[in-house]
Amino acid sequence: AVRASGAVNVQVKINEQGNVVSASAVSGHPLLRAAAVQAARSAKFAPTQLSGQPVSVTGVIVYNFVP
Repeated sequence: AVRASGAVNVQVKINEQGNVVSASAVSGHPLLRAAAVQAARSAKFAPTQLSGQPVSVTGVIVYNFVP
């Protein structure tokens, strides 16, 4: 079995309800990217607010895989 480890950066867009609406791996070991994207897609966040109104945001989540 291949033991891959390391960090995977996943670019995400989070909507006004705090749900991840898009996720794509931008760096990291190829064997770990799918797991990181799947984890990001299932993540849930508190809605980000700007002047009291919920807004969509983008950012990067870093997943660290350890052997």
